[in-house]
Amino acid sequence: MNFNRIYGIIISLTLLAWTLIFALSPQPKYQAINNITIPKISQSDVIIVDSPDIKLMEVKDIDLEVDTNDKIPSAKDQVTGLDLNFYVYKIGAFGAPVTVSNLVEAYNNAGFPAFTQKNKTNKNLTNILVGPFASEGDIKANQELLNQIAGIQAGEVLTWNP
Repeated sequence: MNFNRIYGIIISLTLLAWTLIFALSPQPKYQAINNITIPKISQSDVIIVDSPDIKLMEVKDIDLEVDTNDKIPSAKDQVTGLDLNFYVYKIGAFGAPVTVSNLVEAYNNAGFPAFTQKNKTNKNLTNILVGPFASEGDIKANQELLNQIAGIQAGEVLTWNP
């Protein structure tokens, strides 16, 4: 009985495969025949080399010498004076998730981006950071407002390393 079932499945799959091959194969009687003619270029479009308007360039006119001295000023001199760091203002480390979410929401509502990080020394605490700011001066200018939102006396200015 098992042999008959396997034999029947093989025959059914073979018939299905042949039916799909026939149904999905392209039928020439249903395909349009496309004849494409490529136009020939007329004689007037061909460039004649013997024309008096065309001048041949000689190899001696080309300067093949390479200057190995770098005459471009170094960007390092221009960049060394720039402060490319970003800064964040650490409000503090809090243990209650409700306090953390309320403070982050308060800073976001005041227009300051705030985010959290797990405290590295105590995994039960969460640091609240406000920023990033482009410079420490931006933090100093807004420090009073930042402290007032959280109700703290002082925070900590940190260099931000995302």
